[in-house]
Amino acid sequence: MIILTMNKTTNNEAEIYTGGNTWQNKVYKSMAEYLNSIPDVKSYGHSRNGKKYKHLLVKEQSKYNFITNEIYEATINRFNKHKAGDLNRILTNTAASQSYCFNLFIYLQQNLYLANRLFSYIFNKEVKVHHIEPEFTPNHCNNIHNFEYSKEDDESIGDQNLKRGSGTDADIAIFYTYDSDKKGLLLIEFKFIEPDFSKCTSYAKKKCAPPICRTSEFYNELVESKNKICGYNQYDNWILTKNSKVFDIEKIKQLNACPFRYGLNQLWRNMLLAEKVASVRKCDEFGFYVFSPLMNKKYLWRNGEIEKQFREILTENGNNVFKNIILENILDKLNSFVENKQDKDWLKMLNRKYRII
Repeated sequence: MIILTMNKTTNNEAEIYTGGNTWQNKVYKSMAEYLNSIPDVKSYGHSRNGKKYKHLLVKEQSKYNFITNEIYEATINRFNKHKAGDLNRILTNTAASQSYCFNLFIYLQQNLYLANRLFSYIFNKEVKVHHIEPEFTPNHCNNIHNFEYSKEDDESIGDQNLKRGSGTDADIAIFYTYDSDKKGLLLIEFKFIEPDFSKCTSYAKKKCAPPICRTSEFYNELVESKNKICGYNQYDNWILTKNSKVFDIEKIKQLNACPFRYGLNQLWRNMLLAEKVASVRKCDEFGFYVFSPLMNKKYLWRNGEIEKQFREILTENGNNVFKNIILENILDKLNSFVENKQDKDWLKMLNRKYRII
């Protein structure tokens, strides 16, 4: 366990980064204070432009971005065995979402009795968590007992085997059982300081000329005609959406513009992925949740407007399996049932680093 002492100073020419929104700047300042409280952190890391900031670590001291040495070692091992994002960022950037995500979920992965209690609370029923997969990539996790699938099956949404892009995956996958023998899957998107969800790359690159995506004819002109202007026609997105039990295709057709141009794009892809993976693995239920801090609601969720727009194109079932989870509530719930010293120390440090007010 990494022990902190307060009021430590470092002789280092570095600044607190202030180039973000109000929430991000609050995080950068808090993380600078966090690193300043660790006696063994002797210097700060630098950004890509070479400038040093007080929320960044040098790679040689990257273990201090993790609550326990076991989480740090598991993170390194995950990157050694699997495509898992930007290694330098998760190691050195204390404000990175992936670091927070791993500090929470790898500990739960290593202590499944805690995961059982937490997700039984979240699902409002008793569940048994069998496996937690960080940086879940479709077709790359087939060793979970009773959740196996045929190698001939593709559990992606059709975008994993193409050279362009890395495909749709999930920050966390939870495989669990309930009611003795029923199987469940939950995919989680984890956001910490990001002000946006991922957007449509075709639209962002202005490939849509004329701007048919912004008209009520988008579905007929792009989807039904399989127009290559829409990049998602080369994947399975629209086929899966037509056959989905969580998206209401008739509501989507009636919209005045494609709903997936902006922030709903990432939510759309992850919800489709959850439904597809659950189908291939013959799960009895599935869900897609977003974990994010309360103070980022103004930016990430546009004060709730993003969630409202997404729910409007979901079926009743879709609304039941999609949730916006506040991270502070998760910390509070964990605090209500951790009992042994090891868990209490981990949670204390998790709160110390990430509960920002």
